[in-house]
Amino acid sequence: MSPTQRYPFSRRTAGLAAVLLCCMALTNSAPGGAADEPGIVHHEYSGALIQPGDGDGQVLRRFEVQTFDSPASCFFHLSDDLRQGCPWPDSYGLTGPETSLNQLQPHLLYPYDGTPWFLALPPLKVALPAEIQPGHSWNQNGWQLTATEARTEENLRIWQLEAREPRGRRQSLQVDATSGILVRAEADIFMGQGDQFLMTLVRSATKSLPAEQAQAIAQSRDALLQLQAKLGRRPDAQLAELSQRQVTDAADALDAISKLAAGTALERLTRQIRADVEIQKKRLESAAGRAATLMSSPAPGFTLNLAAGGSLSSDSLKGKTVILHFWDYKDSPLSEPYGQTGYLEFLNNRRRNQNLQVVGISTNGDLQTPENVARGRRSARKIAEFMNLSYPIGYDDGTLLKTLGDPRESRGQLPLWVVIGADGKVKHYHAGFYEIDAAKGLKELEAVLSEDAGK
Repeated sequence: MSPTQRYPFSRRTAGLAAVLLCCMALTNSAPGGAADEPGIVHHEYSGALIQPGDGDGQVLRRFEVQTFDSPASCFFHLSDDLRQGCPWPDSYGLTGPETSLNQLQPHLLYPYDGTPWFLALPPLKVALPAEIQPGHSWNQNGWQLTATEARTEENLRIWQLEAREPRGRRQSLQVDATSGILVRAEADIFMGQGDQFLMTLVRSATKSLPAEQAQAIAQSRDALLQLQAKLGRRPDAQLAELSQRQVTDAADALDAISKLAAGTALERLTRQIRADVEIQKKRLESAAGRAATLMSSPAPGFTLNLAAGGSLSSDSLKGKTVILHFWDYKDSPLSEPYGQTGYLEFLNNRRRNQNLQVVGISTNGDLQTPENVARGRRSARKIAEFMNLSYPIGYDDGTLLKTLGDPRESRGQLPLWVVIGADGKVKHYHAGFYEIDAAKGLKELEAVLSEDAGK
């Protein structure tokens, strides 16, 4: 996995805890809470992701960032592409030198060569050493920063910094010598098979907010952080899809947040949240309607080609409880839901004596293209080997997924999980991720299996 794509899987829980702790610190401050916080300075930035080429190169993505900086915190909001960019629950948070390396930080989500890439932004705030001078080096969040020169531009004293990290990426930063706030940045970005790109970020406006505006921003910020913590998304979630619980939590909090943010620079974010919640509701309603139609009806018969060779027919599974898991089963990029796929393997082994069979069904487009079938099969075998999957992975021409209802046709996402009971009838239909309970695993799926096994 590329370091620009996602945070390490093993750090996710720590990242979420950091968000939660920061939120608690903000909401449990001195009496009066946000109203007693010192003044806030609002900074606005224009950014671009550029593919080098003739002239200035090709701009692949334009984006905007704003920060609200105070002695207590630095809060950011990034406006990315609404359809393919960073989902709104991950587009805001706390940043700056005091934040953890594992905490959600400003980033783009950019699809390159069929893969979504997690692209971290340059630091929006830097802690400058008290005795800084040219040649001085120090570390911040995994980067080695080196001061090269100090100068004055348009009556602003700035430090020019060069930043490097162990994997070879470089950044050139100009920061306010007094506050450490970013003024301008250029950063190396790598995607694909080491293809190099450039990210630029330039401060376009800055102003100190009057007391009333500062109070409204601080209250809005705290409410947004509380919602973010309640949603419980992982720092590298990437996917825009929310669960039913998360949509309900967002809808419940939205009116209060919108009222706090009205007339402020965060009002745009609340409008985006409201629009997305309505879309997510419709998606969930569509999935629920499809599940209601299928429930307790006979499951369609099927014959799958197996990635490992041979075939698998539904007739051979009669009398068993079967989990059909539709996913791309590609070895690269390795992204979610590979963790949930590992849990499927655990279920398959643990419940094998209870007449359970998991069947993976690859939706990799290579398997529907005759000239690429061999490549698709190799990819499925590689992921099975990497994950130590013992359950079969098959594929067809897409007929089975279409028959059961492809969630992507109603703005949903894969994976799709379908449970067929021992009686041959559909018992469960779930589009998208499950929310994982670290202690209980995929408890919603477990409950369905336990119910079917008890009959």
